[in-house]
Amino acid sequence: MNYNWNLDAIYSSFEDPAFGADLALLEQTLDTFTAFTKELDSREQALTEGIGLLEQISVLIEKLATYAMLRQAADTRDSTVSSKLGQIMSLASAGAAPEAAFKDWASKLPDLMEQVESQDTLKPYRFYFEDLRA
Repeated sequence: MNYNWNLDAIYSSFEDPAFGADLALLEQTLDTFTAFTKELDSREQALTEGIGLLEQISVLIEKLATYAMLRQAADTRDSTVSSKLGQIMSLASAGAAPEAAFKDWASKLPDLMEQVESQDTLKPYRFYFEDLRA
């Protein structure tokens, strides 16, 4: 019986150009989101932009971390896996402060739920925004 996992559906290796591209895109998106949160009050579509950036960050972290964690589960002694997982988790941690800033800003909008209900792109995130008000 073959107990080797095939993770090619995610990435073929840490050297896979797609892995490197996604890692670079995560870094770039986090930088964009950090800059974005510093000018929230001047953005016309800040809720839509913010939730879009958060979703993109979440999807990238989930994909990158899932691959690294599955690789780690297969061989806990692989130092490359530990290094890559640490890099991904470090990037994820870097997004915590800008996300907190976005949540704080959004929670204080007096018409938050009206904006959510009036924009089709925000309606799927109703629970997220309701939770901010709780």
